[in-house]
Amino acid sequence: MLQNEIAVLIPAYKPSDELKKVCASMLEAGFLRVVVVDDGGGEEFKPVFDALPEEIIVLHHPVNKGKGRALKTGMEYIRNELPACKGIVTCDADGQHLPQDIVNTAKELCLQDGDALILGSRLFDKDVPLRSQFGNTMTRLVFRLASRVKVRDTQTGLRAFGIDMVPLYLSLEGERYEFEINMLLYTARAHIPIIEVDIETVYLDEENSSSHFRAIRDSAIIYGKILKYSASSLTCFLIDFVLLFVFKAILGLDAFASLPEELRLFIAAAAARAISSTVNYLLNRELVFRQKGKHSYLKYALLVLCILGANYAMLWLLYEVGPLPLFWAKLITELVLYFVSFNVQKKLIFRER
Repeated sequence: MLQNEIAVLIPAYKPSDELKKVCASMLEAGFLRVVVVDDGGGEEFKPVFDALPEEIIVLHHPVNKGKGRALKTGMEYIRNELPACKGIVTCDADGQHLPQDIVNTAKELCLQDGDALILGSRLFDKDVPLRSQFGNTMTRLVFRLASRVKVRDTQTGLRAFGIDMVPLYLSLEGERYEFEINMLLYTARAHIPIIEVDIETVYLDEENSSSHFRAIRDSAIIYGKILKYSASSLTCFLIDFVLLFVFKAILGLDAFASLPEELRLFIAAAAARAISSTVNYLLNRELVFRQKGKHSYLKYALLVLCILGANYAMLWLLYEVGPLPLFWAKLITELVLYFVSFNVQKKLIFRER
């Protein structure tokens, strides 16, 4: 892959005259195809788009649809109308990405032959506006918890990827800023490498006022998308946790006094696990992994049996043999088996095709 086979995609909502400079610098850097998506800024901003160099391809949304939709519109156009392009590099319209950094990000994509998502990641080694610093820190931490992939700059708009990845990204949910975090989540989940290239940290003013990111609303959408990957397991953990103590109390009645303590613990753990695992399977199949198939239930049932055996063995060692109370024994057991179960489901049961 060569740099001249990469298209530059710029989503633009109510842009300033800086957009013209960004486009001109891309042409000067050797990019042959630059696509700008006017995300419905209105007639007031028509002169800005009309002033762009004639080589620039401008697509228009009649109304504002969000950055995610603007990126999808541009991706779809490049895939269908520019067949010579083998990769795409996206950047912001406000000049926060320096031309050389955009070039370096595109070059890294060429070195990877399009088989990775390249991020132009800011170093944050200068004074960073408070809202940007807070947003990046929070999103970075939550993303790492959800994906177990370490990324320094989850909110960067400077990204490069091969054309073969466009169908995957077009299928993702999200029309606004949450689309960019979904790109990262699904890339990590598909085991596609995420590579970061150091870029300069540029803010046009102290409050980064050129950004159209709505701190409360857009953050809620982004974090909501991330946390759904953990919500299913947390829900079923609580169901299992509570039911264990409910069944343990029932089996502690006089009617079951003849049963050995070990057997009562096993029955309580098995009954709680049977109910919670059924709920977990349905939630994961329908909401989390969204992979339906007649073989997935059999695989999941086998996993449940293995986890049940491990669950009982750990409970017996920590509670019956060891000195821990049932509460702490159960908590430690569930934390360990949570990571085991999640990885098996992701890699073997609901695996991406």
